[in-house]
Amino acid sequence: MNTRSQTAAPDRSPAAGARRPDGRTQPLRLPSVDEGLRYASRYWTATLRNRLSEHRLHTGCVGRYAAPVRISERLLRRWQALFGTDGSQPPVPFNHGQSVATLLQARIFADLGFNGRHLLHLQHATTHVAAPADCARSRHQELVCSLQGAWCLDGGKALIALRTEIRRPSDEGGALLAVQDDRFLIRNLPATDLAVLGCDLRALQALQGLRERQPQIDPATPGARVVALPLAADLGRRYGRVSGDFNPVHGGGLLARLFGGRRPFLQGLGLRNAVLRELAALGLPLDELRLCFVSPAYLGQTLRLVVLCGHFELVDGAGRVVACGQASRPPA
Repeated sequence: MNTRSQTAAPDRSPAAGARRPDGRTQPLRLPSVDEGLRYASRYWTATLRNRLSEHRLHTGCVGRYAAPVRISERLLRRWQALFGTDGSQPPVPFNHGQSVATLLQARIFADLGFNGRHLLHLQHATTHVAAPADCARSRHQELVCSLQGAWCLDGGKALIALRTEIRRPSDEGGALLAVQDDRFLIRNLPATDLAVLGCDLRALQALQGLRERQPQIDPATPGARVVALPLAADLGRRYGRVSGDFNPVHGGGLLARLFGGRRPFLQGLGLRNAVLRELAALGLPLDELRLCFVSPAYLGQTLRLVVLCGHFELVDGAGRVVACGQASRPPA
């Protein structure tokens, strides 16, 4: 196995997030989306319970959870068919085990106690410790999900950071393959729940700048590459079938409005994987991928992906930035 140095992974020092007093990891047995009704039952039970819960934020006792993942050839082919990468060499490191990761995150969200109608995915980062192609070829994994931090922002909002470690199974040595860090905004929280959290002024400033971001990469710059990224009207539903993220806000209709969506938009990690496919086709390094979600990627439109020196922006037809980020190799 071509394994990179541990220094390629993000810092693992303790953060502001709370966890269970003993600090131990709780093992779980969770279905993947490949298991059809069993997965759907688990997903919708967790989702409906969350949507019916009181909207609070309890950071005093949050677990750390782990679950094995088996990526079947059938599921792999479905990912490849969705993103048109059959026979890709080297293979693209999609989130093949995302459905199990979704259920692990749901356990963290249940511990935190908030209502998911007020949740917004802001940032995603993937750091490959093994080579990206090795991660893409891995069929048996163990995922470990934990809360890394929780901070108070302004206006009744909080920022939470979750980490998902992708490892080989313990009977194969348990080597770390990749680390994924996701940050979420929770809105409309009671002041009493926010009072116990520390503040992160740098994060607040960065988020304010993100909302106001204008395109910064000129497509006419020498070396810039521009790719059209169409988002079909049914892409949210099709991505849900391979990822297990069945949230109705990505499908449209009355049910979407009941779940807080006005127009259907693509899942954040769906956009991440669509961008990853294009970056791989352009030959960019995928060892480290960082992505900020600036505004919803509404379905039924074509975005423009502009890439320059590893930095990229996704811009819609009105010139608004939908997402931005960077693909790179770790420093030598």
